[in-house]
Amino acid sequence: MIDAIDHVVLTSSNLENTLNFYCKVLGMKFKKELIKEDGSIRYSLHFGNNKINIHELNNIFTPHAKFADTGTLDICFISSKNISYWESKLTKFNIEIIEGPVNRIGATSNLLSIYCYDPDGNLIEISNVVQKQ
Repeated sequence: MIDAIDHVVLTSSNLENTLNFYCKVLGMKFKKELIKEDGSIRYSLHFGNNKINIHELNNIFTPHAKFADTGTLDICFISSKNISYWESKLTKFNIEIIEGPVNRIGATSNLLSIYCYDPDGNLIEISNVVQKQ
C-alpha cells in the first residue's frame, strides 16, 4: 500500500523565474546539490516536510515522465496563512488570481482556495483548510 508522496518533479523553462516565484512569492526554500555519482547538479524546493525537484526543460534527468514539459503540473498547497494574505501577496507580485476564493474538497478536508499560474503556466492552488461546523 502507498502511504505518502515523497516528492514531485516540476519541469522549468527558466530556473531563475521558477525560483523567484516559488521562493519569493510562496516562501519555499531552495537547495542546490552536486550529485557525486554522475557530476550532475540537482535543484529542489522545500517547504514543511515536502520537496519539489526541479528539472530544467533543456536538462531533463532520466528516468522521467513520458511527456516531460512545462506547464503540465496542477498542484494544491495548504497554507496556515489566511487566503486574504495570499490574495494580497499575489497582487503585490502582479500575479493574477484566475479563480477564487472558492470552496473545494481536498484529500482530507474541505478547502477554501484561490488559483494562479506559475511562470511556466502550471496551475497553483493555494488553500486553507475549512473546519466543519
